[in-house]
Amino acid sequence: MRLIHTAPLAAAILLAACSGGDADKNADGAVSRDEAVAEAASAIKPQPGQYRTTTEILEYNIPGASDEVKQRIQAQMGGPAEMSKPTLSCLTPEQAAQNGAEQMAKNMAEGNCTLARFDVSGGSISSEMQCTDANGGVSHVTLDGQMTATSSTMTMTNELDMPGLGKMQIKARVASERVGDCPA
Repeated sequence: MRLIHTAPLAAAILLAACSGGDADKNADGAVSRDEAVAEAASAIKPQPGQYRTTTEILEYNIPGASDEVKQRIQAQMGGPAEMSKPTLSCLTPEQAAQNGAEQMAKNMAEGNCTLARFDVSGGSISSEMQCTDANGGVSHVTLDGQMTATSSTMTMTNELDMPGLGKMQIKARVASERVGDCPA
């Protein structure tokens, strides 16, 4: 999956989520679909409007990989120049009225991901999950950040175990802010 595509998704989680604490209510070390949905149920709704999202790559490590391999993988993700371009998106009043955080929690819990942590409290979010792709590759993702009804700043770390190369780590900061009304 290209990081450029996951960044707006992660920003949407941050922008939509703001509720009450640790989702692992039964303290079993994993957050079930129902626990994640319950945690997200009281999330505040973002304001409708146009949002600008920017992504900054903070770390990019592939131990043991040649520069050629690193460049090829970066190109597959969209390349540094493409990834750093701000993107604009419109959040309609209908979309803002829906509980985006609750839907995100449902989607994450139904995929090939296991949530270890999904905590939203005040203006903060902290989440940790492990996902397995169709080829058996395992990715460990953490999200930590701050948000309001009109903005968010999040740090996302994705550690992917790459066969033959070891663990690749990408750490990015994603910021999203409301910049006005949606174009007519």
